[in-house]
Amino acid sequence: MCSKQAVEQELILPAMSLRLAVSPDSLPPLGQLSALILNTEISEQPSLSKGYIAALTGDVFLSVEGIPTGFVIGARSIESRSVSPSETAGSVAGPHEGFTENLRTNTALLRRRISDPNFTIEMLQAGLRSHTPIALCYIRGVTNPKLTDDLRARIQKISVDILNDSGELAQLIEPFPLSPMPQTDGTEKPDTAAAEICQGRAAVIVGGSPYVLLAPATLSSMMQVTEDRYQRWTYSSFLKILRWAAFLLSITAPSLYVAVVAYDPGLLPVDLLLLSAANRINVPFSAVTEVVIMEFFLELLREASIRLPGSISSAMSIVGGLIVGDAAIRAGLVSPLLIIIIGLTSLTSFVIPSYDLASSLRLVKYFLLALSAVFGIFGLTVGLVLFVSQLCALSSYGTEFTAPFSPAYRKGFVESLIELPVFRRDTRPEYYEPVDLIRMK
Repeated sequence: MCSKQAVEQELILPAMSLRLAVSPDSLPPLGQLSALILNTEISEQPSLSKGYIAALTGDVFLSVEGIPTGFVIGARSIESRSVSPSETAGSVAGPHEGFTENLRTNTALLRRRISDPNFTIEMLQAGLRSHTPIALCYIRGVTNPKLTDDLRARIQKISVDILNDSGELAQLIEPFPLSPMPQTDGTEKPDTAAAEICQGRAAVIVGGSPYVLLAPATLSSMMQVTEDRYQRWTYSSFLKILRWAAFLLSITAPSLYVAVVAYDPGLLPVDLLLLSAANRINVPFSAVTEVVIMEFFLELLREASIRLPGSISSAMSIVGGLIVGDAAIRAGLVSPLLIIIIGLTSLTSFVIPSYDLASSLRLVKYFLLALSAVFGIFGLTVGLVLFVSQLCALSSYGTEFTAPFSPAYRKGFVESLIELPVFRRDTRPEYYEPVDLIRMK
């Protein structure tokens, strides 16, 4: 874990020179000793236990007889993958490099983009046995101090044996752990993290994880992608509206199909009603059973494609989607209209940028499906009211999850639905409560 070359050149050779230069009975002053060691990452450490932990993480702990304090010298040589494009956050426009598992590399990627002396990186630790390093990143004078104080306090209260990933940290520090909705956003792209930090948010980097947490999180921020800022505002606005439409379809399409076909077929136009009846004339299952079977099959297919190696998963998705789906229609087990509905629901869930949000909406979809199967359109309406009420009652580190829709912020409301031109993005989002609201003069 330690660099042999760094220890030899920056520590052992200067120590040998010191031994030849001074007598054994005399010791140099503390300042001379620190100046003698040829390493820029050197700090005093009065605690022997903390110095021991530093040595276990790859650094060097130096103790000199006669001096009451020790030194921690940065000499880590932990192998990690190089900076490469993110495999989960693809983009057409903008930078393609992604974060790695090395915390120092990740902080350097952010520091390279934010050359502000007020950009602060606080080093924290979590894990009683792992002592996992955590970096809290924000801009002093922009980010609300209440947000950073809250995050720092929550991280310091963590008492677990080992912390391996930022996903575990997000669940340990979120304000409402029982809520199905995520309360922290995240990204694997440095340009996205840097842009959000400049907007007044805080980033939390966990050593060993390439996924950086962003707080606070709102529904509108999870539907935003950094690529929108790099393209023409007209096309980006179209994509934003398309994502919101996909958001609604992903949770309501199967429930609406069940509610209309099983309970209120009179809501359909006559031609579509006759077409639906003709497609279902040989189907032996009810509409509810039909949807449950197909959704269960889709979940199995999705999970299998994730767990299989990359060279096999693409073939598995094609085989499952085309061959098995076509065989189910030919066997008369499901109707062709349902295949279209399920396929549309699957596509719309992939359009949502945040994986955590898309996963939570899959659970909401089944909740609405259950209510629609029992009560029809009335159940779907009640389910949507309960879902919206739960969103409005949720907050993320002091920021309402549904902001800027509820409570309403005029400019933020417009900016969440369409992308403003570059010269109109002159303020930071008010609902983040930044210290400095103006970002362009």
